[in-house]
Amino acid sequence: MNETGKTHSRGRSAGSAAGFAVCIGIGFVFYFGLTALSGSNQTLDYNHLIDGILNSFPKQTAWFFMNFTEAQFYASVFAGIGLILGGFAAWILALKNSKYAGFDICYGSSTMFPWVLASQVLSLALALFVFRYIEGFADPQVTWLNTFITVVGAPPAVMLLYGPSVSALLTASVLGGLICAPTAVWIGNSIVTPLNLPGVVANVSAMAVTGIIVCMVCKVLPFVKKAEIKPHRSGSVNEDVYSTFWFIRRVLADFSEAPFYGNEVASIFLLAGVTISTIICGTHGAYGSGAVPAILLSQFVGAAVGVFLYVDKFADGGWYATYVPVVSVGPACVLFFGATVPAALFAGVLGGIMGGPVAQYFSEKLPEGVHGTVANVTSMTVCTVITAVVMGALPWF
Repeated sequence: MNETGKTHSRGRSAGSAAGFAVCIGIGFVFYFGLTALSGSNQTLDYNHLIDGILNSFPKQTAWFFMNFTEAQFYASVFAGIGLILGGFAAWILALKNSKYAGFDICYGSSTMFPWVLASQVLSLALALFVFRYIEGFADPQVTWLNTFITVVGAPPAVMLLYGPSVSALLTASVLGGLICAPTAVWIGNSIVTPLNLPGVVANVSAMAVTGIIVCMVCKVLPFVKKAEIKPHRSGSVNEDVYSTFWFIRRVLADFSEAPFYGNEVASIFLLAGVTISTIICGTHGAYGSGAVPAILLSQFVGAAVGVFLYVDKFADGGWYATYVPVVSVGPACVLFFGATVPAALFAGVLGGIMGGPVAQYFSEKLPEGVHGTVANVTSMTVCTVITAVVMGALPWF
């Protein structure tokens, strides 16, 4: 999740119409295809996986990998493994300067992917197995835990700010693993639930709050040192952002922006994983709701609308937070209002329109030393609340 991009004008006001149509078509293919092919393997059923999880290390390991795709609302073992493998594939291709490497993973430095992944693995392992937040499942009323926040929150953001620094890795991982989950629980219980808002609001709000806290703590600690981030290639790569192929690649890349990979190769592996898991068991992902097909539709619509409207922000190597609805507005509203085509389309379109500009607004307000992801997750909070309120007021939902 990079900083917001700068506006560049080339006399064009919108992205590729053909690319937009293709991406919407892909979304509908996923919707109808996975709806028809959803399997019923009970071993992978979500409720089966969390039943007795405290007495089963294999189930706890499954939860670990599921957390890597919680941000996309899949919570899928196969998708989580796919994302990690896809990240490695993109990293290796980048090191080789392959033409198939896609967008630069972790925003231009091949040296940073291992550090970003290390912060995610370490902070999540601490949260689950050292601080034991997984013990929340001891309450029979609890069917989900927000331990995933470390994967897409402060720890990897700090690594991108401080570079390949051991002191930053350890500090951010320990702090992130310690405070992220309980902060989200408190926000959820004290604010989100009483106001009857989608649960994602608690998670993204916690990402913003803990992101600021961890970044500020790292800034004042004298032993947390920055290290130089060396790009794997010199010069910038300018691409035709108005082409159909670029449009499709950019939409795909948005699926792996949340964990800071931002690469279409990683996203393809991720989507392959969620496809496999849904075909095997339709109630494995998305917390057993069966809503994965509708979630995917909302995500493709949200990303496509954002890229189509704000393509100029990407010109000359720029970046824009078009991924905001992919990991917040679209899937959150699908789960909140029902896994229907109207809900997926409405939430995707409104999220795509608002996500990027709201993120840019907040990015301009951030204090020095705070990573731009804080602005992005704040946008997720605001846009999800607005969309949920609008949809709640409409008679169709």
